[in-house]
Amino acid sequence: MKKSTITLLFWSAVAYAILLLLVRSLLPPDLTPTITLTGIPLIAIAAVLMLDLIRRSTRPADTRERNPGAGFKASPVQLISSQIMVAAEASNTYFESVVRSRLRDLLVEKAALELGLEKDKVRRTLSDPDKGPRLLQDKTLYSLLYGPAPEKGPARMRMIDEAVESIDAWKS
Repeated sequence: MKKSTITLLFWSAVAYAILLLLVRSLLPPDLTPTITLTGIPLIAIAAVLMLDLIRRSTRPADTRERNPGAGFKASPVQLISSQIMVAAEASNTYFESVVRSRLRDLLVEKAALELGLEKDKVRRTLSDPDKGPRLLQDKTLYSLLYGPAPEKGPARMRMIDEAVESIDAWKS
């Protein structure tokens, strides 16, 4: 219980005791107090405590229904397109970790399907500067995906276009 509730309870008990002593002093000693003399003040104290607790109680906030349809609803193609647009002017780290890694993953998947190898083995082979170009048999494609990052802007967009076309044309 809070301190103010205990204080309220204490002063209510003091008022009840004073009221009881006053009434007892006004009544003759041979009369016993009636149920109303003892019951009504107790009910009043209980009502005061209840009102105090109701006043302090918290009420839950109205819950709003969440709209599951809200938020970003782009198709994977739109998501990749937006990442490419950002990558054209973004840092080299972003370009490497988002765009180039996605292009490498596409190449790994295609190479694994075309060559009938496991993806992990293809990924390890492609990451090796000696074995990667031999596996692809295309040094241009390998240098696009595993070489140095091009300058920001149009050069990156050209590199992405060339890489996508080369991946699409590889072994087809």
